[in-house]
Amino acid sequence: MGAHILIFNEDREETKRLGELIGGDDLSVFETSRVLEAVHILKTEDISLVLASQSLDGIEVEEFKEIVDAIKPGINILFLGPVSAKGKNLSVGGEEFKKFVQLSLKSETQLSHKLSGLKQFFFTFADRLLQIFEVHDRYFFNNDHFVAELSRKIAEKMGLSEDTVDAIQMAALLRDIGKVGIQHQLLEERKRLTEEELTPIKNHPLTTVQILKQIKFPWNVDSIISEHHEHYDGRGYPLGLKGREITIGARIIAVSDSYCAMTSDRPYRKALQKDSAIEEIKKKAGTQFDPETVEVFLEVIKEFEPKERQRRCLLILERQPALSAIIKLSVNADEIDTVHAGNSFDAIRLIKQRAPDIIVADVEMLEKNSFLQFYNVIQEIPAVKDKPFILILPDKHYPRNFQGKNLVYVQKPLNVAEISQKITSFLGKEALPLPAEVEGKGLTGSLEDFGLTDIVQILHIGLKTAKVDISSNSLKGMLYLHHGKVVYASAKGLKGNEAFIEMLRWKKGTFGILHGPAAPEENINMDTIHLLLEASAIIDERSRITLE
Repeated sequence: MGAHILIFNEDREETKRLGELIGGDDLSVFETSRVLEAVHILKTEDISLVLASQSLDGIEVEEFKEIVDAIKPGINILFLGPVSAKGKNLSVGGEEFKKFVQLSLKSETQLSHKLSGLKQFFFTFADRLLQIFEVHDRYFFNNDHFVAELSRKIAEKMGLSEDTVDAIQMAALLRDIGKVGIQHQLLEERKRLTEEELTPIKNHPLTTVQILKQIKFPWNVDSIISEHHEHYDGRGYPLGLKGREITIGARIIAVSDSYCAMTSDRPYRKALQKDSAIEEIKKKAGTQFDPETVEVFLEVIKEFEPKERQRRCLLILERQPALSAIIKLSVNADEIDTVHAGNSFDAIRLIKQRAPDIIVADVEMLEKNSFLQFYNVIQEIPAVKDKPFILILPDKHYPRNFQGKNLVYVQKPLNVAEISQKITSFLGKEALPLPAEVEGKGLTGSLEDFGLTDIVQILHIGLKTAKVDISSNSLKGMLYLHHGKVVYASAKGLKGNEAFIEMLRWKKGTFGILHGPAAPEENINMDTIHLLLEASAIIDERSRITLE
């Protein structure tokens, strides 16, 4: 489909001549002489270029430019003098002017594609960040997509600009990561908390902004995040803002967040029915919530249904949840709910609560005879008897005297992609191809399934000492961690932070993790989480400069 051009000119003859001059099969021209109609076209059509008269009646050139920039940030605007027949008053000929317009549109399209890719990167990054948090905190990071989806629908219904809608969606996704440092017993406590206990909870929006400070998003999300717990009557936190002092994005998220919280289970109460939650929102319009936002919310919620996730249950049996965390990040979390049991009692309890669709078990969680006895007991449970079972063996000599209809063995050292392939195969999904082998022994996998950020996060959480080898096409790199801290990196002749940044950019290839080796030297002294944030910020900045 061709590009769309808006011609804004009060002289109908000039408008007609410009349309004839640049019109063609690959261009769609919208013409208007009225400001309000121009605004409507800009809001409803995918306009790539604006051609406007230098002499506008009733509005200054700069004022019109500000309106266009507000609706379509970054769009090209060309102000023209009088255009006589055959374009004689133009400083260039008609054909040259048409070529100039087409070149401008081409540049605009290329920039749009690059910005679209950059935007997609930020949303993918946010999704992955939330998935990493959810590995250890299922309660506080499992409704962010619901809130973000509902907030976006409300913002679109209000007719807000695309940039504002994107900013609201991103803020909704990341709004609560500042809770990560709050003790869970405070967040789940049923009794009335003291003022001292409430302080870290009330400060979590500002903590979130501080955590994200070094990430240069293409939208302003700070005010939306910091104000999303403010109340319309001024009784919210952390700043006590009221009414229109509160950013529109924060007012929207406040309604969405409350509705989603009320309709979700909590450790201390069951979820409310949809109608009951809606009534609560209506009661608090004008006090806790912005009445205008509630009005739009009520229109949206009639048709809004979050995507139901019929997730299959994957039960992983191992002493420590290291493998559980890695598998959880390497399978589709929208389709598979990963649960961990560290001993036989927990395993039986979880099976009785919810029959798993597949079980992955490390046989070394118990002594040989004990595990065999435990396995036989599980096989007698009707809900599990014919379910797929993946047994992880320490070596090829371990006795394989297990009986089962859907039983397979995986031998250490583990290959994450191999286990993921078997899981997806058992669950009826198309199996992913195994990655190429990487040098060395240990845990191996594909960067497309499990990126370097994920690897570092898991090793950091587990306080692991390990060497990570990375291969991407003909490029090779390595990094070392000591007790969960990245201490050494090298790649492409680079060392230290620059090498780490370079490897973070590799999206395709393979990795290998070998536990235990010590670094040859230390060339990174930064805290690991700050290293990840700074590296992401630098990659973002370099991408921005490239776009410019």
